[in-house]
Amino acid sequence: MTLTAPNIAGTPLQHAIGLIVTYLVGSAGGVLFAILSGGIDFKIGKIGPVQIKPLLSKIVIPPLVGMIIFGCLARNFLCGWYMDVYPDKYAGEIRSICLSIILMRGGMTIDFTGKGLKVVILCIFPQLVEAAAIACSTRWLFDVPWSLSFASGFTIAGVSNSVVVPGCMALHNSNYGAKSGVSVTLVAGACFDNIIAITLFSIFFTIGFNEAPGGKNAGP
Repeated sequence: MTLTAPNIAGTPLQHAIGLIVTYLVGSAGGVLFAILSGGIDFKIGKIGPVQIKPLLSKIVIPPLVGMIIFGCLARNFLCGWYMDVYPDKYAGEIRSICLSIILMRGGMTIDFTGKGLKVVILCIFPQLVEAAAIACSTRWLFDVPWSLSFASGFTIAGVSNSVVVPGCMALHNSNYGAKSGVSVTLVAGACFDNIIAITLFSIFFTIGFNEAPGGKNAGP
């Protein structure tokens, strides 16, 4: 068997520049929204202390929202040659590593003592109801097979751990709901929710493509 390198256009320097530009733009959006919601107070050497009060005292917007908005702006309005050579394969591997770290941090805070039934209810029933509603809507709107409709449903119904886990960990570290274990239960439910969503999505996705014209189980 011969191993070949992935076919990615551009030089390694261009790949690095593409990743760095994306990182800087996304970080700028995250920092801006973090300042809006929580303010900032820092001192660097002889500079400072600098204190900026939060502009939004009643509403807390996750920094991830700023990263997404700035990423969309960079991709559609500020994109240059670096987006043409953006290494999707390497970026996907970096995202997988980051998600693994987030899940590991969340898993280290999980305590299942007396929470087994709550975790099962949280990670199964809401997801199944949401996925079924999305599947029915997809079938009605786009007239696609039921298998692909449910694959779409479990794609959307899956919880975003990059949003839920850091937020719940922040609540846990601030002792909000620590006695009742609300934040820990949500982290556990979110982790297992993703496992179920990925598993069922893979099953329905495989069924849908096997039954499609040219698939293994396609009819005459």
